[in-house]
Amino acid sequence: MSLNDQKSFLSKIHPFEILTKQQMDKCIKHMDIAYYPKNTILMSTHAISDHFFIIIKGSVHEYAANEQLVMDFHPEDAFDANALIYNECRSTFVANEDLICYELEKKTFLDLLKNNEAFGNFFLNNLVHKFKVLKDKEYTSELSSFMIAKVEDTFIHKACIVDENTILLDAIEKSIKYKTSSIIVKTHSNEYGIITDSTLKMKVLLQGRDLTIPVKEIAVFPLRTINKDDYLFEALTQLIKNNIKRMGVVNLENEMIGVIEQVDILSHFANHSYVVDSQIKKATSIEDLKNASKGFINIISNLNAKGVKVNHISNLLGQLNKKVYQKLYELIVPNHLQNDACFIVMGSEGRNEQILKTDQDNALVVKDGVDVQLFTPYMKKMTQTLIEFGYPPCEGNIMVTNPFWCKNVSEYKLETCKWIEAPDMQNYMDLAIFFDAYSVAGVKSLLIELKDYLFEKLHDKDIFMAYFAKATLAFETPSKIANFLTTVNDIDIKKAGVFPIVQGIRSLALREKIRETRTVNRVKILEQKNILSSELANELLEAFDVLGTVRLKSQLKQLNNADTINNSVDTHTLSKIERDLLKDSFKIVINFKKFVSHTFQIDKIS
Repeated sequence: MSLNDQKSFLSKIHPFEILTKQQMDKCIKHMDIAYYPKNTILMSTHAISDHFFIIIKGSVHEYAANEQLVMDFHPEDAFDANALIYNECRSTFVANEDLICYELEKKTFLDLLKNNEAFGNFFLNNLVHKFKVLKDKEYTSELSSFMIAKVEDTFIHKACIVDENTILLDAIEKSIKYKTSSIIVKTHSNEYGIITDSTLKMKVLLQGRDLTIPVKEIAVFPLRTINKDDYLFEALTQLIKNNIKRMGVVNLENEMIGVIEQVDILSHFANHSYVVDSQIKKATSIEDLKNASKGFINIISNLNAKGVKVNHISNLLGQLNKKVYQKLYELIVPNHLQNDACFIVMGSEGRNEQILKTDQDNALVVKDGVDVQLFTPYMKKMTQTLIEFGYPPCEGNIMVTNPFWCKNVSEYKLETCKWIEAPDMQNYMDLAIFFDAYSVAGVKSLLIELKDYLFEKLHDKDIFMAYFAKATLAFETPSKIANFLTTVNDIDIKKAGVFPIVQGIRSLALREKIRETRTVNRVKILEQKNILSSELANELLEAFDVLGTVRLKSQLKQLNNADTINNSVDTHTLSKIERDLLKDSFKIVINFKKFVSHTFQIDKIS
């Protein structure tokens, strides 16, 4: 292999491409090509190599101390930096087939770590840092202002702030000087409210009120705010979620520094989601609503192509989906019945983690004393209409057309007792689905009452929780991934990675009586409660993002070629960096399973 071929080969392997010309030349000068026959032990706890290995041809298996296979390495993979850095090897590396590889001398490798900060950081920092570096490299070509723009990067209007006792006329005069239509009202307890043009029309002009009244009498409290260091995309999501056109911008000390408006965000980047949101709001018929929902795929595709994190995409789509459900409920259910029930979504929809329309998981909670049968024809129409909108029916029949998921509060309470006192696999699954329930229309307090009852009944139920958490281990997570370069290898990424994280975190959240439904937010709360270490929490968040990103990309490809989508990922189509990210994500999932098993003492139950 010529020098140019060697440079070309190494440049494809991160982080060698960031070496300077002189460093690359030194690297090649102190690097040899070696051959090892199958079953050769390259490194072990008793024999640490003096070389850093980069595979050219063949494969290597890594075994833990208990002889469990933990990873397999293929062409363009490298190992084992930790052994060279810390002079300690905790695994055994064996040639799984005849091996041809580069061997980089230890001293040269350590010199590169010392003399190239970025190169060194990749190997010396923790796994979360490695994730971020690899993801940045993989998606740099796709990144845009959507992904990296902060609130402070866009135009922020200077805030016209007045004291709560300021006379309205004086406040208006001050706003004219500031050339703004918004007046921020600050209370003596440091809370903020807002007066807009529409406030003046509705609360002053139409009511014939005097301009000498104090501003606190008409200001709208509280004013929604966002930190200047938050992502601009998060501001966009909040505007859509709360049906508002402007937000206050605060610093880390929660001091108001300005106002960001809808037009400011739209001028920073064009976003079709606002068009869809507007169409949903203005819909006066089911057909209008159906047309609005057709825009979801374009939003998802555009955001994914621009490198927006899956967490942000799912959050935005969750808010839009909620509005579709809410408007549909208002269009279908008669006015006199709307406040007698609570329409809920469950499962991935309840967690705000369903991006593409994969299935329906919904239910209806009806007030005690109200005949459930009154809702039957309307729930049938809800289900059928959602199918027409592109929401496939649930294969498990977890829908409001199923009487099991359409009943009174007291009946759900009886079901809750059954789930806990006489558990079986179906009951565990039903409870898991219901725990993720989120109210989208009707009377939210009905769902709150049921979750309060659930938490009450779960008191001192350690054995139940152990069985509930056991589902985390239901599916195998691959400790190795077959050779991507020569074999088409389909992996059900939901079963292998997404579900174990969701169910494990759901189990911890249920035990800790956490009401939040989103997995990402549950992880953060569990970290705050010291249930999860910061390291494990960060690793889970990064792995969850990788798994979700890989799945979404696969599903979008499926959507272009077929009418149905699934969770299967063809690993042969993944890039080298995506394969590395997936391997490390599965490592985290496997370790998390062990954590869940230990925490709930699953090994002590049958």
